[in-house]
Amino acid sequence: MNTEKATRILTGFYIIPLFIMLLFNAGNSLLRTTYFELYSELETAKYRWDQPLLLLFLALLFLLVFLVLSGPLFGKMTLTRVIAFAVFFSGALSLFFVLLFRCTAVCDSEALNIIAKDFINGDYSSLLPGGYLYSYSFQIGMTALLELIYRIFGLESFLVFQILNVLSIMCILYLLLKITLLLTGDEDIVRFQAALSVGMLPLFLFSTFVYGDLIGWAFGIGAVYFLLRFLKEKKLRHFFISALLFLPGTVVKSNINILVTAAAIALILMAIRDKNPRILILVPVLILLSQCGVYAVKALYAHRAGLDSYPAGIPKIAWIAMGMQQADEGGYAPGWYNAYNWTVYERNGYDRAATSAECRENLKTSLNYFLHNKRYTLDFFYKKFTSAWNAPTFQSLITNEWGTRHARPLPGLGKYLIYGKGHDLLSGIMNVWHFLIFLLAPAGLIFFQKERSLEKDCYLLNIFGGFLFHMIWETQSRYILGYFVLLLPLSACALKKASGLLDLPGFFLKQKASKDLSLSVPGKKEGSPA
Repeated sequence: MNTEKATRILTGFYIIPLFIMLLFNAGNSLLRTTYFELYSELETAKYRWDQPLLLLFLALLFLLVFLVLSGPLFGKMTLTRVIAFAVFFSGALSLFFVLLFRCTAVCDSEALNIIAKDFINGDYSSLLPGGYLYSYSFQIGMTALLELIYRIFGLESFLVFQILNVLSIMCILYLLLKITLLLTGDEDIVRFQAALSVGMLPLFLFSTFVYGDLIGWAFGIGAVYFLLRFLKEKKLRHFFISALLFLPGTVVKSNINILVTAAAIALILMAIRDKNPRILILVPVLILLSQCGVYAVKALYAHRAGLDSYPAGIPKIAWIAMGMQQADEGGYAPGWYNAYNWTVYERNGYDRAATSAECRENLKTSLNYFLHNKRYTLDFFYKKFTSAWNAPTFQSLITNEWGTRHARPLPGLGKYLIYGKGHDLLSGIMNVWHFLIFLLAPAGLIFFQKERSLEKDCYLLNIFGGFLFHMIWETQSRYILGYFVLLLPLSACALKKASGLLDLPGFFLKQKASKDLSLSVPGKKEGSPA
């Protein structure tokens, strides 16, 4: 068996399930919707039947209008201008939400806000048994970032953090456009993707969230971009840039390690494809460089607190055990955070071995029940998947509601968008957009993979990795937003195909290749085919 066939077989183990997942959620999104009620004290996912005929009509109407108007609106613009418009429009809308809502830190971010202020005052009690960071030790990177911002700009400089979120959103969308150009070499697809990206309302609404999600994703997608360049061009500097971008990404958001894992698998597949076992040396280098920032921050705070070592925190198996637990009555959805990891650690006197043992028993009980109750098992994982992937708002509206509860009085427009008819309007737009992206993504995956390459396969691995991880681990729809954004290139591929089938000009007025080197396809010579 040649290496090319071997890599195709290996990647097929996740590309085929990914296609099935996308196709399933397209139908699921058409029929049902996960939503979150106003004024709730818990992130309680609720389900309702959608209006499929209306939703399908609105999505197809938008798609037709979009294709017809794309030419007059963007067809005569250079690629650079189209991208600039999309990126700066997204940044402007995100900043608008920041300035309108002026959210404060709430829930976990409020706890980290307090701890950051305590650190400035020399209080490190949160690192001692019973303290927040003693249990949730992985949050130290986010706390360190808050402390740094507070030392420079003053206490509770939430606006500074939110502006960083806005810049992160702009970087995420820009880097995704560069990734699409790198993988497809097709400027028309990039144009479609630029237009689609301006509708990512849940992403823009999260600009107000004082948490590390967006900043971590900006570094993570930057790392993915340079890793793909390394796979394509085999220039070692791109590998090191990728590994170094993972470093701050994993510091502020530990879930970026999902992308690190995908990158490590990509290097193994590259070694198989190129019949070059020396590439395998880069796997431990990637892991070391991506994680050294986390260890450095932990060592710094252990030293400042006068501790022999930084707290190890709750064992990871507690999150898996929690992710396999049924929903509470009137509480969280199946597999969502329910404080089990905190309570089991506390109940065992912060003994990691005893906590791990109890979690293993809890997990065995859950798995045994799954094994002997097939209908329950299907219902559990359906609801866990649906609550995370089929929530068009991705918790963005409820997060903004919570963030404004104790902030300054909202202006009329802010009240309208969070509590009034504007809430329903935003929810409706996001519902149509969510369905449209999932309607296009399965077909887009086929067209995206029409010309197979390891770079494309490894890009898709990031999406599948997020799906698989959060079906096993604790989940929330907020965690899925980053993977939803990664579907943009696939949806854009489907839009191009639809434009061609309908014989609509759309974006496909032939343009001269952009002379902007930053937007050119790496490794492509001028005048050569993509």
